[in-house]
Amino acid sequence: MKTKKRCRRSAVILSCILAGCMLTPAAAFAEDEPSDYAYGDVNLSGDVDVSDAVLLARFAAEDKEATITEEGKKMADVNRDGNLTSEDTVQILEFIAKKRSVLGVAAQQTPAGKAVNLTEKLPAAAVNGKVADEAFLSGQLRFTADLLRETDLYTRAELKEGEAPKNLLISPLSVSLALGMTANGAKGETQQQMEQVLSKTLGISDLNAYYYDYMANLPSTEGAKFHIANSIWARNDESRLIVPEAFLQTTKSYYGADFFSAPFDDSTVSDINAWVNENTHGMIPQLIQEIRYEEIMYLINALAFEAEWAMPYAEEQIHEGTFTLSDGTTVKNDFMYNELHTYLCDDKATGFIKQYEDGNYSFAAVLPNEDVSVFDYISDMTADSLKKLVDSASHETVNTSLPKFSFDYSTSLKPVLQSMGMKLPFEDGGADFTGLNEYPTTFIADVLHKTYIAVDEKGTKAGAVTAVIMADNAVPAEPKTVYLNRPFIFMILDNQNNLPVFIGYVLDPTQKPE
Repeated sequence: MKTKKRCRRSAVILSCILAGCMLTPAAAFAEDEPSDYAYGDVNLSGDVDVSDAVLLARFAAEDKEATITEEGKKMADVNRDGNLTSEDTVQILEFIAKKRSVLGVAAQQTPAGKAVNLTEKLPAAAVNGKVADEAFLSGQLRFTADLLRETDLYTRAELKEGEAPKNLLISPLSVSLALGMTANGAKGETQQQMEQVLSKTLGISDLNAYYYDYMANLPSTEGAKFHIANSIWARNDESRLIVPEAFLQTTKSYYGADFFSAPFDDSTVSDINAWVNENTHGMIPQLIQEIRYEEIMYLINALAFEAEWAMPYAEEQIHEGTFTLSDGTTVKNDFMYNELHTYLCDDKATGFIKQYEDGNYSFAAVLPNEDVSVFDYISDMTADSLKKLVDSASHETVNTSLPKFSFDYSTSLKPVLQSMGMKLPFEDGGADFTGLNEYPTTFIADVLHKTYIAVDEKGTKAGAVTAVIMADNAVPAEPKTVYLNRPFIFMILDNQNNLPVFIGYVLDPTQKPE
């Protein structure tokens, strides 16, 4: 199977060169090469041309009709590693296309070591951002609703028979930023599908400007810290990956992305995990366990949110209570009780908002009505319904209970994004990411998403990684009551834009991080 993939990769590169390059046969023998034969002349014709590359690619793919003499095999092993592989074919193609001046050069073994940050060589350019407006916010709300709905459907569909669903948490902001960086390397229909998923009305150029301004203006204070970081990790193998400078300049300027050149071995696994651990403030210590051979680039966003309640819970406000699970069974858990003054309500749910320190962020809880499950509520969620719910916030006294909880969540978003309409970017041989890699063979293999949250009497900690009082003399209304003593939905809102930066649900508050 690996051999067939190599052949397909070489064939695609070959077709590209045939379509776009003037092919002039050239002698492959370097004047300073001590050997008495010419590397690259696989068919012994005296020249190195496309027929040599084709013959070698067929031979490497175990085509029985492609035969190479023993002398031809010596000439075909241009990197002198003792094997005839796609790497030899690539060198020959690069020589024909004048991207390589000499053949017969031994392959250099990449020493194991830490990744090299090349950011200093590419300073950010001055760019103009766009302030979040109705077009951007409505697109992000739609993306949030679609992503939560499809992630919930996929997660529950993957459950084994008899297995109960678990708590869920995603960060629409983290996912959209990681996809936004990637979309800058896509072209044609591949890019159009990514734009449609991220925002039906905005192209990537506009999204870059919106994301730039949004990230730059997300507040972070001592009482409510919000940290955001982006990075790109590239395999340091020019025979497989040549990153256009325009792509690096865009991702550096708009997303502040650090660019790392790395050997993609065990040391790179450690480096990536260390970067994720640092930029999620220790909440997500590991993103990956290994890097596969076919993987050539990681584009990563990391978020960390740490905030104290504006009004923390006192010891006397914490009592053990009963939480009823979806199947009707109950569990004991600590609940935090207090009186709040922001009430949420729509046709299918009630809820409340509790402020974090400094007033820049808030916690919103949504309790579906008795006859509506969390899953039913999410299945009907749209950008309009989510906006209507958040906009329903009214100044009313509401007695609340909130269970303490902490959990982590991990998923592949590949099937989720495909169901949302992003199919072509995942297609091997169909995707066009030549704005990211000059070789036309790149596609998205997967989109990993990990989150963590802990809510207690002091405040909230949440992390995400993916490879936002007036007084009057009116008579107070009767206090409302929202006790979160059964499955509920929650959000962490960017108050300035009423935009969820985290959204999820709690089915069992006793579930702990794994």
